[in-house]
Amino acid sequence: MSELSDRGAAPGPRAPLGRVLSVLVLFLGGGAAAGVLWEWLWEPPSGLVYEGRWYLEPAGPDVSFEGVALFVLIAFPLGLVLAVLAGMWRGHESATLVSVLAGACLAAVVMYAVGNALGPEDPQALAAALSDYTALDARLGLTAPDPGRVPWHSPALVALPAGAMTGLVVTYLCGTGFVRRSRG
Repeated sequence: MSELSDRGAAPGPRAPLGRVLSVLVLFLGGGAAAGVLWEWLWEPPSGLVYEGRWYLEPAGPDVSFEGVALFVLIAFPLGLVLAVLAGMWRGHESATLVSVLAGACLAAVVMYAVGNALGPEDPQALAAALSDYTALDARLGLTAPDPGRVPWHSPALVALPAGAMTGLVVTYLCGTGFVRRSRG
C-alpha cells in the first residue's frame, strides 16, 4: 500500500474509472468539434435533378470524394493529438489504451454524425419532388453520392482510431509524461 502512495497513484478502482471517463469525454468533445469543422470547411459539390433522380455535376471521383478526403485530413491528426494528451498522464496505461481506442472509435462516429447533420439534406430524397434541371447541393458523407450506398460503410472512419493509436504508441515509446517516476 505504501508503494502505491510513494508513486503518487490513487489507490482503489476509482482512479482507472476516472481516467477512462476523462479520456472518453476528451475524445467525444473532440469528435463533435471536428464534425463542425468538417462541415464548415467542406464546400458541397452541386448536382442536377433529372427524371426524379439527382446526378452530380460535374461527375467524377475527385468531386464526390472531396468530403471523404477532408474527413481523413481532420480525423487522423485529431486522433494523434488527443491520444498524445491522454498518454501524457502516467499510470493506468491499460485503462488509457482501452479508453483511447474506444473513445477514438466513438469520436469518429460522432464526427461523422455531427458533420452529416449540419450539412445539406440528401439530394436523392429531395429529387423525386423537384422538376428537372433543379440544382441541389450534395450531402456531406463518406461514400459516393450514389443511390443505395450505406453512408456508414467507409474505411475513412478508421482514420481517427489509427491516428489515436499512433499517437499513443509514440507517447509511450518516447516516455514523455507529466509525472516523473523516481529512479531509485
